[in-house]
Amino acid sequence: MKESFWKRYKIQDRIIWIFLTFLLWYLFIGDGIIALPFYLLFKVVNTSAAMSFVLTMYTITIGGAISYFLLCLLKKNRGDVLHSVLPRKGSGYMLLMGLLLGFLMNFACILCALLHGDIKLHYDFTASGIPLMVFAFISVFIQSSTEEMWTRGFMYERINVHYPLWVAIVVNGTIFGLLHLMNPGLTPLAMADLIICGLAFSLLRWYSGSLWTCFGIHTMWNFTQNLIFGLPNSGLVSEASIFKMDAMNAMSNWVYSYEFGVEGAVPAVLADLALGLGCLYLGWRAGRLHELFEKKDKPISLNFSVVDAEI
Repeated sequence: MKESFWKRYKIQDRIIWIFLTFLLWYLFIGDGIIALPFYLLFKVVNTSAAMSFVLTMYTITIGGAISYFLLCLLKKNRGDVLHSVLPRKGSGYMLLMGLLLGFLMNFACILCALLHGDIKLHYDFTASGIPLMVFAFISVFIQSSTEEMWTRGFMYERINVHYPLWVAIVVNGTIFGLLHLMNPGLTPLAMADLIICGLAFSLLRWYSGSLWTCFGIHTMWNFTQNLIFGLPNSGLVSEASIFKMDAMNAMSNWVYSYEFGVEGAVPAVLADLALGLGCLYLGWRAGRLHELFEKKDKPISLNFSVVDAEI
């Protein structure tokens, strides 16, 4: 029997089809249809400005996470995609390493801005704010992990089925940056940094072999700048934070961007470059660079257990 055009040219494994699936399931279904009831609920609930910010900025992204798992359950040959997010032995360690790395990288950028005199911070927190911070951390984890599942999970895994791994890294890293096109205060330098960040996180995903490392680094990067130090997270200023920034005296230059935060300045670019190059160097030392030029023969089967899930 003659193969169909669909099967013959493996349309489902082509970048354009993967990208269209990403747009449909993540942005339209996840961030749109599924997130809408949450958005309406959060709008009518009487909460403080700080809680409202956390709910509408971070918690609401649970719609994208729900759509991710729906796609895995409803579509055939999505074992590789689901496989990458399930925990196994060592995932907790990888998460902690990512959290530590995210804090150190972001704090280094903030420290540069503080020492350069571009920002001034003052402590503004009491014990009564601890429950909100705990909830905020969980919500940031949901938001950051959802972005990672779709970029370093879905796109990374699906593109690598038919293309070499370096193509999957470049494509999903670039799309990760472009997802922030509508963020306020975006500059060319900020966009360059976001794309470099996407590439670096993808290389971290490759070298560590764990998507949970990316969950950690992305979560702590966002939480550190937005909820601990009160700086813009990709241009979005938090209503809840442990430290407050003196916005009247903040300045924009190569060390800090008043509109976009540390992600719109040179230190963040250097930090992300260091992460990406560091992963490449360690991969070279381990004799693993050849993996960047390999592709999968076929998607992984859905027949696996949580214990065997490769993270």
